[in-house]
Amino acid sequence: MDVNEKIDTLFNPKSIAIIGASKTIGKWGFAFLLHLIKGGYKGEIYPVNPTVDELLGIKTYKSLREIPGPVDVAFVLIQPEQVSRAIAECGEIGIPACVVITAGFKELGPEGMKLEKTVANAARSAGIAMVGPNCAGISSPHPMSLYCMMQPNFPPPGNIAIVSQSGNLAGSIQHMCWKQDIGISRCVSVGNQALLKTEDFLEYFITDKQTHLVLAYIESVSDGKRFMEMSRKLTQEKPLILIKGGKSEVGVRAAKSHTGAIAGSDAAFDAITKQCGIIRVDDVEDMFDTAVAFLSQPVPKGNRVGIVANGGGWGVITADACSNSGLNVAPLSEKTLQALDNRLPPWWNRQNPVDMVAGMSRGAFFKAVEILCKCDEIDSIITLGFGYGKPFADVIASITDGENLNVTEYVKGAIDSDKRGMHFLLDMIKRYKKPILLSSEYIIGADRDKNEAVLDLRKKNVLIYPSSRRTARVLARLVRYGQYLQRTLPLS
Repeated sequence: MDVNEKIDTLFNPKSIAIIGASKTIGKWGFAFLLHLIKGGYKGEIYPVNPTVDELLGIKTYKSLREIPGPVDVAFVLIQPEQVSRAIAECGEIGIPACVVITAGFKELGPEGMKLEKTVANAARSAGIAMVGPNCAGISSPHPMSLYCMMQPNFPPPGNIAIVSQSGNLAGSIQHMCWKQDIGISRCVSVGNQALLKTEDFLEYFITDKQTHLVLAYIESVSDGKRFMEMSRKLTQEKPLILIKGGKSEVGVRAAKSHTGAIAGSDAAFDAITKQCGIIRVDDVEDMFDTAVAFLSQPVPKGNRVGIVANGGGWGVITADACSNSGLNVAPLSEKTLQALDNRLPPWWNRQNPVDMVAGMSRGAFFKAVEILCKCDEIDSIITLGFGYGKPFADVIASITDGENLNVTEYVKGAIDSDKRGMHFLLDMIKRYKKPILLSSEYIIGADRDKNEAVLDLRKKNVLIYPSSRRTARVLARLVRYGQYLQRTLPLS
């Protein structure tokens, strides 16, 4: 097997051994086995523990050699000084890949570094693709329902791949996906990268059909040339959204104590990201916001944005946010203004942002969106205030209908209107190939309020952002990626 084939085995194993499986709640050897079972893993599980016969209803084995069938991947959760011998034994029985969860290596200093080199040499000699040490595991929902990580996160199958030097951040991103109905393809915590590097996984994701975009957290790059090469190849096929830890002096010190990483010049790294089309973000919120937009939105052809608002204030602060993010709130042509005149109330503001001036007509709002989608002077649209039908309906529903106010009819109509609006917006994105990003206060508390139209949108990989700033920043990243592709890809 070459490296890519072994990485494919890591993500799609038909059998797993847990070396150091434990019966003690609170130990990682227990948690990893539990999460593997809880996640519904479809392959064979072989817990290895010399002192017990069964764990969580699964037969255990005293050693790797007692396992009756082939093992694709071994997870190693034993003391640091025992790891190299376990790796060698994996090689002796033909296990092609392993994941070393155990910490206590180069992140602790020179002695730990020496021990880590011994482990890496053992894996290299055995021809084993090794993740870690000091990592948090792997998830790969499709096709094997593999969730073998420290944190109990079980996001559904999807198209976001995650590669992270921080196991904690890998878990945080997975949790954000899971709890907001967004699926992932793969997740790997690379830890100290004693053998397999971030670059190896970037290379794998280039051709991985399950992966449509990649999220990465890194603290250092050991081979800058290869990192640039793999990043360029990846970004010409799929977006790469990245957080670089260790920007400040205190961050550099934290990175060294965390994974033993030596973070280089942040200015130099920033230049690399721009050359390679990497979308650099500052935190996991920015990363998640941007990733989901790339899943559902087309890449815009330019930076001209149209804004549709239910009220003036929202439009004003969104225009400011767009300008601050380098977007052009473009003037509308007389042809577009006349088309809007035909559908909007006489008091509308006749400019971009298009302000409904607190108009209650949902039909006019969505017609304005369609007109902007059709016009040539706009590349993308931001809509403000989607999802207000449900809150209004909830208040109306509290009325005792003793005055023949048609309360039931109004409530049903308001909720149905939001749902029709959801389908309309999805259709506009698909039909006109322009991104439509949504910003609305009604995303806040949507789970509690059971705002179905808002919640159903995110199941279609469309997020509603609670602030204009977040919306504009995401749209600006879509624009910059489009500009990168226009510069680097040959004309078709």
